[in-house]
Amino acid sequence: MGKWLSTLTAAIDSKSTKRSQRKIIIFKDNKSYHQCVRFLKNKNITPLKQVKSARMVCIHIKSEKHVHEISKHPSIHRVETDIAVKAHGGSPKRSVYASSPKLNIPWGIRRIRAPKVWPISLGEGVRIGIIDTGIGPNHDVKVFGGINTINRQRSFRDNNGHGTFVAGVAAARGNSGTIAGAAPLAKLYAVKALDVFGNGFVSDIIEGIEWCIQHRMHVINMSLGLNQHSSALQQSIRKAYRKGIVIVASAGNNGSMSGGIDEPAKYPEVIAVASSNIRNQISNFSSRGKGIDITAPGENIRSLRVGKGTAIESGTSFSSPHAAGSTALLLHLQPNLTPRLVRHLLTSTAVKLKGIPKTAQGHGLLQVNRAAFKLSTRRKKGKL
Repeated sequence: MGKWLSTLTAAIDSKSTKRSQRKIIIFKDNKSYHQCVRFLKNKNITPLKQVKSARMVCIHIKSEKHVHEISKHPSIHRVETDIAVKAHGGSPKRSVYASSPKLNIPWGIRRIRAPKVWPISLGEGVRIGIIDTGIGPNHDVKVFGGINTINRQRSFRDNNGHGTFVAGVAAARGNSGTIAGAAPLAKLYAVKALDVFGNGFVSDIIEGIEWCIQHRMHVINMSLGLNQHSSALQQSIRKAYRKGIVIVASAGNNGSMSGGIDEPAKYPEVIAVASSNIRNQISNFSSRGKGIDITAPGENIRSLRVGKGTAIESGTSFSSPHAAGSTALLLHLQPNLTPRLVRHLLTSTAVKLKGIPKTAQGHGLLQVNRAAFKLSTRRKKGKL
């Protein structure tokens, strides 16, 4: 191991250059991970990121030749590029209206029939981790905790707007007459893994997922994507899934000619959500391809801005939290639901949109009232 660590030291670039590559190193066991971290510390080398629970170190490596040399060591499980990740929607800037005395329920929340479930569930006590640009401040979303995985020393507050908008769709509280989200009493947790421009890296997302596992999230929403494969990200998501966390992600905004949906939505452990408009048509921007589970409103969606007021935005980013909030409604009714059963409830009760292929809509338009009714029926029959 000592010789290999010397090889690693020689391969590391202390800063990003045109030739260097940002790489994720996953170790096979904890012992190897800790040996590497201690060695780097003794050499005064600070990794870009280190995540103990994932046995992951992220560093800049000088060249592909060095990558090959490092990956050959038997203690290394995987070396891969730390792929760039981007939010699947715009950054809300335009204020649409201030609060009014009457609660406003956006068309998307009505379309998935969430208000019909509210008499029996508002998502109370269900923890949703929003892996995004942060959340708030906004008096209409209550954040119960969080982390900044880009820089742990900094706040998880939102400096872009995307994460706050997403959080509002999932669980805005409707205070002072402003909008209500799908699950108004769900507990929101801000996992800031995307920067002021809505960009980040796979390593930031992995650290966020690990945080969600450690802090016992029930639901993870990821309104983001990458168009390359990351084994490290899939491994982390698989771990969360096995811990019983329901994972929801946006399909992507690459349109009808996309040829496939983005990761992480395409992973089998993830509920992938496409976008529809107010006319129950699939949005032109919504990615098509194998792996879409359901469709939810994502076009001309009204939600919260950072600070106060609301905005209107479009993107599959905003379809996904409709499903995440709906999941919270179901989990409040039956806390021991598995991710597999949640997927079944949502997909088997969705309404197929006429004349639209499965590669565009999945099983159809999300109808959480039907899912809640099916859940209630199964409970009465003792099938849970």
